[in-house]
Amino acid sequence: MKYFVIYPDDNKDNLEKFKTNNQHLAPEIDIIPVKAPVSNLNLRDELIKKNIITKDNEYDLITLAFTKAHILLWQQAVETQSPITIFEANTITHKDFLDHQKQSLSLKTKYDLMIWGYNLNWNPCLEIIPSLPKVIYTFIGYGTEELKTPNNDLIDVSLYKNSDLRAVQTLKMLSFSGMGCYSISVNGAKQLLQKAISIGNEAAPSYQEKPYGTNFYVFNPVAKRENTSFDVEVNRHIQSLNTYMTIPMLAVIPTTP
Repeated sequence: MKYFVIYPDDNKDNLEKFKTNNQHLAPEIDIIPVKAPVSNLNLRDELIKKNIITKDNEYDLITLAFTKAHILLWQQAVETQSPITIFEANTITHKDFLDHQKQSLSLKTKYDLMIWGYNLNWNPCLEIIPSLPKVIYTFIGYGTEELKTPNNDLIDVSLYKNSDLRAVQTLKMLSFSGMGCYSISVNGAKQLLQKAISIGNEAAPSYQEKPYGTNFYVFNPVAKRENTSFDVEVNRHIQSLNTYMTIPMLAVIPTTP
């Protein structure tokens, strides 16, 4: 397993911040920095010519740059026939991330995507066991007004990072937000490289409406997610992938409105 961290090429401070926030990983693994080309003002035209996006794609320049970086790493996974773990530079991992990662991967050897951290502004859709209805995991009180505040106000990051996660569950996921921390298998990379091309503005389902199952709690259900970020494109293809998430999460991904 190789590890990579994506950071914007116009702000190396983000990479240094990642190293500080995740210094507990350094003794165990080598994390390779990868630049997202946000300073390339011709990137949109380049990605259109390569058929990665269409002319009606609505991603901003930062999203385009990170999209390119993720796709290049997927290509590397296929070329080297090796699974990889990808972090984005704003990710903060748990102190026992590597131990829990190893255990989770040993339980789900046929995974395509393993999501270690996710945004809280898109309620994940989970499968507890195949015979039960799908469940949407929501957060009470975390609505539109709360999303106007920066970062994950629901999480005390310092408390989370140093807590003892005695039991980590690995569950099948059908909807999630954020590409800040995940592992992808060779097969998963190959499938997404075939599917996530010619990215336009097609929306992704939210699973917050029938017939997808029961809700713990729902506020303002959203029928679809507009394709304004790369994770939305991934969610458009997630039903055909073996995608899993861990509860509790093994990484905190800052949430933006």
